[in-house]
Amino acid sequence: MLKKLLLLSLIFSAPASQAEDLMDIYRQALISDPEIRAAEFGSRAVATSLDQARSAYRPTIGLNSTWSYVSQDSKPSNVISPSDEGDITDYTLSITQPIINYNALALKKQADINNSRAETEFYSTQQEVMLKAAERYFAYLSAQSALEFARSEKKAIDKQLEQAKKRFEVGLIAITDVHEAQAAYDLAVASEITAQNLVDSASEALTEITGKPHYDLERVSKKLPLVRPDPESMATWTDIALQQNLQLKALELQTQIAKQEIRLRKADHYPTLGLFARHNFNDNDIRAQESTRDTVGLELNIPIYEGGGTSARVQEAAYLYSQAQENLEQLRRSVLRQARDAYRGVINGIGQVQALDQASVSNTSALETTQAGFEVGTRTIVDVLLAQRGLFGARRDFNQARHEYILNVLRLKLAAGTLSVEDLQYFNSWLIDVDG
Repeated sequence: MLKKLLLLSLIFSAPASQAEDLMDIYRQALISDPEIRAAEFGSRAVATSLDQARSAYRPTIGLNSTWSYVSQDSKPSNVISPSDEGDITDYTLSITQPIINYNALALKKQADINNSRAETEFYSTQQEVMLKAAERYFAYLSAQSALEFARSEKKAIDKQLEQAKKRFEVGLIAITDVHEAQAAYDLAVASEITAQNLVDSASEALTEITGKPHYDLERVSKKLPLVRPDPESMATWTDIALQQNLQLKALELQTQIAKQEIRLRKADHYPTLGLFARHNFNDNDIRAQESTRDTVGLELNIPIYEGGGTSARVQEAAYLYSQAQENLEQLRRSVLRQARDAYRGVINGIGQVQALDQASVSNTSALETTQAGFEVGTRTIVDVLLAQRGLFGARRDFNQARHEYILNVLRLKLAAGTLSVEDLQYFNSWLIDVDG
């Protein structure tokens, strides 16, 4: 199954470039992320439970054999034997075929449901790995943007600090302006250190799922279209989520398994009926005789009382079923919240990106005006520093808002159970290598 996913990811892969893109990270995660590999092995393990359950209704064949050597000093008076010592060989070949076994029927049905649950959980894990790869990819880009703007801010403030020192030396400004610029520069240095730490942490998060370090990732093009959800209805998306969310489907199947467990344990009260055939051979040298015996018959087993253990196990299964129902309701509410949050995130994200784009333009003009005012003495160095911070912050927030918009689109589709490789491929097509 995992090999099929790898093949699919290669089919939809983007051409290789110097900088890695989102599909590169996803493909590496498919190969290296222990989460999806563990899900693959877990699915395979559950698949074997089908054969285990079927075996309860298949014939069983057994062979029991003994050999012994006997040496005796005396023998009973009623035994006529030509020898005081010799070999005794005995074996029994038996075949048993269950005819009525309610426990086996319940176990088979439970195994069928469990296999469907395991497959659903595996596909759910695949979707979660898609989102995880995207979240860590764009978290790294956001951290890089924050670091670049922290460095740009520090550089700009350093320039303002030098200008302030020169203007103070010729008596154009007061010493307080120099102190303000120095304080702003010190804060910028601290911000750069914090931003660098965030980049390192985001890089480690990527390495965790891919198994290798990453240094250069493609970035989101400024031409990225901001598309509203289709259909543009929160109620429709929540309905789809309740019907198709894979985590929810898997837990619904788990609840069915818990319900089936009650029937399975109740089956311990029911009788079983089986057909058996046995062939026995005995060779006794001491008695100088050889015999064979063939037996065919029916074996009926009727449980009457087991100290209350069966009833206690049934009650335990009933409580676990109630627990599973409550867990299902909790997840249903969680899925509704996730779908609604993601839907609002997409809608609000579009407006936020547009507003921050305009804010960058406005802050550029404001900085130019403030800088000109400072040159002629109508603005202070503090005004300039604040205008610079506003511009750098708007640019940083603009990039982060676009990253969050993309992630909210993916989260909405994950909640709806429709997230696919094609969705990653679409956003991957809007990534560019800024150094290429």
